[in-house]
Amino acid sequence: MNSTIKIAQPRIPNELTSSHFEDIEHESYYTNCQFKDCTLSNKKLENVCFQHVVFSNVTFEECQFTRFECIDVVFEGCNMSNNEWIGATFHRTTFKETKFLGSNFAEASIVDTFFDHCIGNYSSFNYASIKQVRFQDCSLIESEFFEVNWKKLDFVRCQLNSMSIMRTPLKGLNFSDSEFEIFSVSLELLKGSTFNAGQAITIAKSLGILID
Repeated sequence: MNSTIKIAQPRIPNELTSSHFEDIEHESYYTNCQFKDCTLSNKKLENVCFQHVVFSNVTFEECQFTRFECIDVVFEGCNMSNNEWIGATFHRTTFKETKFLGSNFAEASIVDTFFDHCIGNYSSFNYASIKQVRFQDCSLIESEFFEVNWKKLDFVRCQLNSMSIMRTPLKGLNFSDSEFEIFSVSLELLKGSTFNAGQAITIAKSLGILID
Protein backbone atom coordinates (compact mmCIF):
# COMPACT_ATOMS: atom_id res chain seq x y z
CA MET A 1 0.00 0.00 0.00
CA ASN A 2 1.35 3.40 -0.97
CA SER A 3 0.49 5.98 1.64
CA THR A 4 -1.05 9.23 0.42
CA ILE A 5 -0.68 11.02 3.72
CA LYS A 6 1.68 13.97 3.58
CA ILE A 7 3.56 14.30 6.83
CA ALA A 8 5.47 17.47 7.65
CA GLN A 9 9.10 16.62 8.36
CA PRO A 10 10.96 17.74 11.50
CA ARG A 11 12.74 21.04 11.00
CA ILE A 12 16.27 20.23 12.14
CA PRO A 13 19.05 22.86 11.87
CA ASN A 14 22.24 21.92 10.03
CA GLU A 15 24.31 22.56 13.12
CA LEU A 16 23.41 21.15 16.52
CA THR A 17 25.22 21.52 19.83
CA SER A 18 25.93 18.44 21.93
CA SER A 19 23.83 18.13 25.05
CA HIS A 20 23.29 15.73 27.98
CA PHE A 21 20.77 14.94 30.71
CA GLU A 22 22.86 15.77 33.76
CA ASP A 23 21.03 18.99 34.53
CA ILE A 24 17.54 18.05 33.36
CA GLU A 25 14.75 19.11 35.72
CA HIS A 26 11.15 20.26 35.70
CA GLU A 27 10.35 22.91 33.07
CA SER A 28 13.60 22.33 31.19
CA TYR A 29 13.74 23.57 27.59
CA TYR A 30 16.20 22.24 25.03
CA THR A 31 16.60 23.49 21.48
CA ASN A 32 19.00 23.16 18.54
CA CYS A 33 20.91 20.29 20.15
CA GLN A 34 21.66 16.57 19.95
CA PHE A 35 21.66 13.86 22.60
CA LYS A 36 23.79 10.88 21.64
CA ASP A 37 24.75 7.57 23.33
CA CYS A 38 23.31 8.49 26.71
CA THR A 39 20.69 7.26 29.20
CA LEU A 40 18.00 8.93 31.30
CA SER A 41 16.86 6.70 34.17
CA ASN A 42 14.13 6.77 36.83
CA LYS A 43 13.04 10.36 36.33
CA LYS A 44 9.65 11.94 36.98
CA LEU A 45 9.57 15.21 35.06
CA GLU A 46 6.96 17.85 34.25
CA ASN A 47 6.81 20.49 31.52
CA VAL A 48 9.94 19.44 29.65
CA CYS A 49 10.16 20.66 26.06
CA PHE A 50 12.48 19.62 23.23
CA GLN A 51 12.47 21.63 20.01
CA HIS A 52 14.75 21.14 16.98
CA VAL A 53 16.44 18.21 18.72
CA VAL A 54 17.92 14.86 17.61
CA PHE A 55 18.11 11.84 19.93
CA SER A 56 20.56 9.22 18.62
CA ASN A 57 21.03 5.88 20.42
CA VAL A 58 19.46 7.28 23.59
CA THR A 59 17.80 5.12 26.26
CA PHE A 60 14.95 6.26 28.51
CA GLU A 61 14.57 3.89 31.47
CA GLU A 62 11.49 3.78 33.74
CA CYS A 63 10.73 7.47 33.30
CA GLN A 64 7.44 9.30 33.79
CA PHE A 65 6.83 12.49 31.84
CA THR A 66 3.95 14.87 32.45
CA ARG A 67 3.18 17.54 29.85
CA PHE A 68 6.19 16.43 27.83
CA GLU A 69 6.56 18.22 24.48
CA CYS A 70 8.52 17.39 21.33
CA ILE A 71 8.43 19.75 18.36
CA ASP A 72 10.66 19.12 15.32
CA VAL A 73 12.40 16.16 16.92
CA VAL A 74 14.03 12.95 15.62
CA PHE A 75 14.47 9.76 17.65
CA GLU A 76 16.85 7.38 15.88
CA GLY A 77 17.97 4.03 17.26
CA CYS A 78 16.54 4.88 20.67
CA ASN A 79 14.94 2.76 23.39
CA MET A 80 11.89 4.37 24.98
CA SER A 81 10.37 1.16 26.37
CA ASN A 82 8.29 0.99 29.57
CA ASN A 83 7.99 4.74 30.02
CA GLU A 84 4.99 6.97 30.72
CA TRP A 85 4.29 9.64 28.09
CA ILE A 86 0.74 10.40 29.22
CA GLY A 87 -0.61 13.60 27.70
CA ALA A 88 2.62 14.22 25.78
CA THR A 89 2.79 16.27 22.59
CA PHE A 90 4.68 15.07 19.52
CA HIS A 91 4.55 17.51 16.60
CA ARG A 92 6.65 17.01 13.44
CA THR A 93 8.46 14.10 15.04
CA THR A 94 10.15 11.07 13.48
CA PHE A 95 10.79 7.78 15.28
CA LYS A 96 13.25 5.65 13.29
CA GLU A 97 14.34 2.15 14.35
CA THR A 98 13.23 2.99 17.87
CA LYS A 99 11.73 0.74 20.56
CA PHE A 100 8.80 1.78 22.73
CA LEU A 101 7.64 -1.59 24.04
CA GLY A 102 5.11 -1.32 26.85
CA SER A 103 5.13 2.47 26.77
CA ASN A 104 2.02 4.47 27.58
CA PHE A 105 1.05 7.28 25.20
CA ALA A 106 -2.45 7.70 26.64
CA GLU A 107 -4.07 11.08 25.92
CA ALA A 108 -1.06 12.11 23.86
CA SER A 109 -1.35 14.56 20.95
CA ILE A 110 0.56 13.12 18.00
CA VAL A 111 0.63 15.25 14.84
CA ASP A 112 2.70 15.00 11.65
CA THR A 113 4.62 12.05 13.06
CA PHE A 114 6.30 9.13 11.28
CA PHE A 115 7.08 5.81 12.98
CA ASP A 116 9.57 3.97 10.74
CA HIS A 117 10.80 0.41 11.47
CA CYS A 118 9.89 0.72 15.16
CA ILE A 119 8.95 -1.88 17.76
CA GLY A 120 6.01 -0.86 19.92
CA ASN A 121 4.60 -4.17 21.15
CA TYR A 122 2.33 -3.84 24.22
CA SER A 123 2.25 -0.05 23.85
CA SER A 124 -0.88 1.96 24.60
CA PHE A 125 -2.33 4.91 22.69
CA ASN A 126 -5.66 5.02 24.52
CA TYR A 127 -7.60 8.29 24.24
CA ALA A 128 -4.82 9.79 22.10
CA SER A 129 -5.38 12.43 19.44
CA ILE A 130 -3.61 11.35 16.26
CA LYS A 131 -3.46 13.44 13.08
CA GLN A 132 -1.36 12.78 9.97
CA VAL A 133 0.55 9.85 11.39
CA ARG A 134 2.10 6.85 9.67
CA PHE A 135 3.30 3.59 11.20
CA GLN A 136 5.47 1.93 8.55
CA ASP A 137 7.19 -1.45 8.88
CA CYS A 138 6.47 -1.40 12.61
CA SER A 139 5.61 -4.13 15.10
CA LEU A 140 2.59 -3.20 17.23
CA ILE A 141 1.74 -6.63 18.62
CA GLU A 142 -0.78 -6.49 21.47
CA SER A 143 -0.90 -2.69 21.30
CA GLU A 144 -4.01 -0.76 22.35
CA PHE A 145 -5.82 2.06 20.55
CA PHE A 146 -8.95 2.68 22.67
CA GLU A 147 -11.21 5.66 21.87
CA VAL A 148 -8.59 7.24 19.66
CA ASN A 149 -9.51 10.48 17.91
CA TRP A 150 -7.72 10.23 14.58
CA LYS A 151 -7.52 11.95 11.22
CA LYS A 152 -5.26 10.65 8.42
CA LEU A 153 -3.67 7.59 9.99
CA ASP A 154 -1.79 4.83 8.13
CA PHE A 155 -0.55 1.37 9.06
CA VAL A 156 1.83 0.27 6.28
CA ARG A 157 3.30 -3.25 6.34
CA CYS A 158 2.94 -3.54 10.09
CA GLN A 159 2.70 -6.49 12.45
CA LEU A 160 -0.63 -5.99 14.22
CA ASN A 161 -1.31 -9.36 15.79
CA SER A 162 -3.60 -9.11 18.84
CA MET A 163 -3.96 -5.35 18.41
CA SER A 164 -7.01 -3.91 20.15
CA ILE A 165 -8.57 -0.90 18.46
CA MET A 166 -11.85 -0.66 20.34
CA ARG A 167 -14.40 2.17 20.38
CA THR A 168 -12.46 3.84 17.59
CA PRO A 169 -14.10 4.54 14.20
CA LEU A 170 -12.24 2.60 11.50
CA LYS A 171 -13.78 4.23 8.44
CA GLY A 172 -10.95 5.15 6.05
CA LEU A 173 -8.31 2.94 7.67
CA ASN A 174 -6.54 0.42 5.44
CA PHE A 175 -5.01 -2.65 7.09
CA SER A 176 -4.71 -4.75 3.93
CA ASP A 177 -0.92 -5.01 3.72
CA SER A 178 -0.35 -5.47 7.45
CA GLU A 179 -0.43 -8.82 9.22
CA PHE A 180 -2.45 -10.23 12.12
CA GLU A 181 -4.06 -13.45 13.29
CA ILE A 182 -6.12 -11.91 16.07
CA PHE A 183 -7.59 -8.41 15.83
CA SER A 184 -10.05 -6.78 18.27
CA VAL A 185 -12.40 -4.11 16.92
CA SER A 186 -15.80 -2.64 17.75
CA LEU A 187 -18.19 -4.23 15.26
CA GLU A 188 -20.40 -1.16 15.01
CA LEU A 189 -17.38 0.97 14.01
CA LEU A 190 -15.96 -1.43 11.44
CA LYS A 191 -17.80 -0.02 8.42
CA GLY A 192 -15.67 1.72 5.79
CA SER A 193 -12.36 0.10 6.73
CA THR A 194 -10.27 -1.98 4.30
CA PHE A 195 -8.93 -5.49 4.90
CA ASN A 196 -7.65 -8.15 2.54
CA ALA A 197 -9.63 -11.39 2.09
CA GLY A 198 -7.66 -13.38 4.65
CA GLN A 199 -8.01 -10.65 7.26
CA ALA A 200 -11.75 -10.39 6.63
CA ILE A 201 -12.12 -14.13 7.26
CA THR A 202 -10.13 -13.81 10.49
CA ILE A 203 -12.38 -11.02 11.74
CA ALA A 204 -15.52 -12.87 10.68
CA LYS A 205 -14.45 -15.98 12.60
CA SER A 206 -13.73 -13.88 15.69
CA LEU A 207 -17.36 -12.71 15.52
CA GLY A 208 -18.60 -16.28 15.47
CA ILE A 209 -19.42 -16.35 11.77
CA LEU A 210 -18.97 -19.79 10.20
CA ILE A 211 -16.98 -19.79 6.97
CA ASP A 212 -17.83 -22.64 4.58
